[in-house]
Amino acid sequence: MNFQNDYSVALTVIIVSIGLITGTAKLLRPRTSPFHDSDNSIAEIMALNMGGIKQGIIIRGEDRNNPLLLFLHGGPGLAETGLFLHYNRELEKNFVVVYWDQRGAGRSYHFALEDRPMTIAQFVADIHELVNYLRPRFQKEKVYLVAHSWGTLIGMLAVERYPELFHAYVGTGQVANMPEGERLSYEFVLQKARKERNEKAISELEAIGKPLNGVYRNGLKGTDIQRKWLIHFGGAAYGHKNWNHFIKILLFTDEYNLLNRIGLFRGMYLSAKDEMVEHEFLRFNLMEIVPQVKVPVYFVLGRYDYQIPSLLAAEYFQHLQAPHKELVWFEYSAHSPCFEEAEKFNRLIVERVLNRE
Repeated sequence: MNFQNDYSVALTVIIVSIGLITGTAKLLRPRTSPFHDSDNSIAEIMALNMGGIKQGIIIRGEDRNNPLLLFLHGGPGLAETGLFLHYNRELEKNFVVVYWDQRGAGRSYHFALEDRPMTIAQFVADIHELVNYLRPRFQKEKVYLVAHSWGTLIGMLAVERYPELFHAYVGTGQVANMPEGERLSYEFVLQKARKERNEKAISELEAIGKPLNGVYRNGLKGTDIQRKWLIHFGGAAYGHKNWNHFIKILLFTDEYNLLNRIGLFRGMYLSAKDEMVEHEFLRFNLMEIVPQVKVPVYFVLGRYDYQIPSLLAAEYFQHLQAPHKELVWFEYSAHSPCFEEAEKFNRLIVERVLNRE
C-alpha cells in the first residue's frame, strides 16, 4: 500500500484540527479497549527498545495462552496497525495478536530518524529481537507470522534466516521480483490510460518512462506518479479509485494519540525519501535470494493486484521450496486481501493455518 505523499502535510493539518475540535484529552491518551468477558485476556499498549530506538507495540488477545501471531505491515513507513485492528480483530479470539509499528512508522516514528538511513537488515534484526522478547514472555516456542506488502519482504527474510522461531508464514500482497513487478505495474497502468484515452495519465506516465531495475528516471517521484494512476485505474484497491476509505480508519484509531497520528503520515514521508526504498527495496528479487524456506508457507493473493503484481507472486510460489505451501486467490481483492476481504482472510488464518497445526 502506498498513499500519496501529498497527503502528509494536508492530513497533519486535519489531525491537529480533529484534536482542537474533539478536545486533546482523548488524543493525548491512547487506549485499547479491554476484554470484559475473559479473566486471562491481554490488551496492552507498550514501547519496546529494539535496535537502539523505542518502537510501539500493541498486544491483544482474549486468552493469553493462545498462540502468538505477529503482523508485519506494509510501506515501508506505513503503519497499518489501525487497519489490522479494524479488519482483523476477529483473530484475537484465537491468537494473542501483536501489532507492531516498524521503525520510523506510526507509534515508532521519531524526528531524529529523518537523518538516519535505514536498511532492510535492520528491519529483519528488529523482527528477530521482537520475537525473542515475545517467546519467553508468553512461554511460546514459536510465532505465526502474517505479512502484508513490504512486510512480506522482511518477513520472508526472517523466516528463511530464523525458521526455528516460526510456526508458519502467511504473505499477502506478496513481494517476489520487485524490478520485474514494477515493470509490469507500469505497463498495466499505461495500457489502462491509453484504453480510456486519459491524456493526463498518458502524458505523466510517458514522462517518467519505463522503470529501469525497479526505479524511474526521476526516482521516487516517478514511483509516486505511477502509484497515483495505479489506484485510479483499479490496480491497488479493488473497486476504489483512492485510499480514502482506509485513511478514515487510520485517522480515528483509538490506539493512536495526536503525536502518533502525525507520526503516521510523517513516517510515510520519511520512507518515501529514504534511499533504502530506492536502492534496496525496489531492486530486491526474493526469487533469487530466498528460493527455499523451512516453514509452512501460505500466499494469499488478490486477483487484481498490480501494485506488487500477484501473477509474479504466483510464479514465485511455484518455484519456492517449503515443507508445506498453499496459494489462495481472493477474487475480489487487489493489493490488500487482508482488508478487502477481511472475513474470508480471518477465517483462512484460523481454519487453514492454525488448525493445520
